[in-house]
This record gives sequence, C-alpha cells and structure tokens, in this order.
Amino acid sequence: MSPTDPRRLLILDDDALVGLLVESVGRLAGVATCLTRTADEFYAAADQWHPTHVVLDLTMPETSGEEVLGELASRGCTARIIVASGAEAERLDRAVAQARAGGLDVAGALPKPFAAAALRALLA
Repeated sequence: MSPTDPRRLLILDDDALVGLLVESVGRLAGVATCLTRTADEFYAAADQWHPTHVVLDLTMPETSGEEVLGELASRGCTARIIVASGAEAERLDRAVAQARAGGLDVAGALPKPFAAAALRALLA
C-alpha cells in the first residue's frame, strides 16, 4: 500500500447498530467503508475490495472472530486488523495474540462499548 492509496475499511459485525456506528466513524475519518454481517459476505468483499483496514467482531452467531482471523492469516491478509468485542478482556487478548502469531498486522483491540475516538485512533 502506498501513502497515496485511499484507506478502505471492511467491517464484519452481526450487530447492525454497532456496524453502522463503525461505518459512520470510518466515513467521518475519511475512510471508504464496506459493512458486512456474515463471514461469507466478508470474505467475498475482502477478495473483491482489498481492504486496508478491517474491524472484526469476535462474537457472531454462525462463526467466531477467531475462525475469521485464522482464515485471514491463511489468505495472507495485509490489512490492519482491529479486533472488536464485548467479550471478556482475556478473549480479546487471546484473539489479538493469535492474529499476530498468524502474521496479521493488528492495530489493536476495541472493547465494546467503545468511544468513537478510540476507533479513530486505531484507524490513524
């Protein structure tokens, strides 16, 4: 990614309100956004859109964020990853460690509920 490339944020969150909040914060920060609610939608968008940033929820009904992180690692994803969840801090920490061990570029964790400023800081 060169410094002149536009930032593209791909979001995976099954909670519509949280997804829309992340999308709004991203857009206000000058980042193009794509919101997905299922892993299948997310993988299709990742393949076609080549995001520079990803916000990924850990707790979803049909798959876990940890599984998605593993798949991103196997695909050689180069996007900056933000792991978001309302889960306990230990799970967030384990997911971040797993992602980094898999070679992913993790910007950090975003515990829910979160302040817009915290997300903006991770997108910077």
